[in-house]
Amino acid sequence: MNVQKLNIILEALRCGSITKAAEELGYTQSGLTYAINSLESELGFPVVIRDSGGIRLSREGQELLPLMEEMVECEKRLSDKAKLILNSRGKTLNVGSYPSISANVLPRMLADFNSEEPDVKVNIMVGSRDEIINWLLDGTVDFGLGGQVKLAGFEWMPVLRDPELAIMPSDFPTEGMECFPMEEFKRHPFALPVYWAEEGELAAQIDAYGIQPQFVVGSPDNAPVIAMVEQGICLSAIPRLTMPPYACGIKALPIEPPCSRQLGVNYRQSCVDDPAAAAFLKCIERHRG
Repeated sequence: MNVQKLNIILEALRCGSITKAAEELGYTQSGLTYAINSLESELGFPVVIRDSGGIRLSREGQELLPLMEEMVECEKRLSDKAKLILNSRGKTLNVGSYPSISANVLPRMLADFNSEEPDVKVNIMVGSRDEIINWLLDGTVDFGLGGQVKLAGFEWMPVLRDPELAIMPSDFPTEGMECFPMEEFKRHPFALPVYWAEEGELAAQIDAYGIQPQFVVGSPDNAPVIAMVEQGICLSAIPRLTMPPYACGIKALPIEPPCSRQLGVNYRQSCVDDPAAAAFLKCIERHRG
C-alpha cells in the first residue's frame, strides 16, 4: 500500500476539499482524485465521501483513520531517521581527552565505535583539564573526557573511578605489604602532584593524615613526579591510569585507606539528536567502569 495515498486523503480531509489539498500538495485535481480512487479500488470499499459540502470519511474510512494516521506518521519518522543517518556519513566527531584516558580507556571505545560507524571520522585532542573545558565551551570538541567538573549547559556522565597508587623506588622495602598505609608517607619525603579538587580524594586524605609534602609539582602529566621517585628523592601517589606501562625504576601499591579520582564525560544535550554522536555516547556507556 502506497503511504502517499493515505497522506493525500488525510490532507484532503484537513483542507476540506480535493481542490485545496491539490494546491497544498502540488498535485493537479485530477491527479489527486486518481490517487484516492486507486486506494479505494485497492481496499475494495470507499474511504471518503465527496459531495457539494466537500469531502468527509465514509463509515469504513472512520474505522481506518487511526491506522492511516499511524502509517503516515511512521513513514515520516522513518524518512527523518534515514536523513539523519545519511547526514552522519562522512561526519567528523571531535573528542577532547585526558592523556591517561586517551592511552587506557579511549582506544576500546573507539574500536567499538568504529565497528558501528566506520564512515565517521574522529579527531582526538589530548589536553589538560583547563584545555578540555575551553574546547567544550568554544565548540572545538563535542565530548570532553576528563574529570568530574560539571559545566553549566552540558550533560555530565561518570565514566570510571581511577584508584590512587602509592609509588616508590624499585628498591624500596615493601616485602609482605599488599597496600601502602597513608601513615607511611609521613616517614619519607613526599611529592604531591597538583590535583583538581573535583577529581580526587587524595588531597583531602593527605590533609586528614597530617602529611606535609616536601615537593608540590605542577605539571600537565606525572612524568616529573615519576622521575623524582625513580631517583629515590621522594615517594608519591598517582592515579593508576597515569602509571607508565614500562616503569622500571618504580613500583606501586594500592593506598590504604583507598582513594580515587572520578573521571567522566561532558557533552551537550543536542548530541543525542545526532546519530553519530549518539552512537559514540552509547559506546562510552558500554565501557563505563
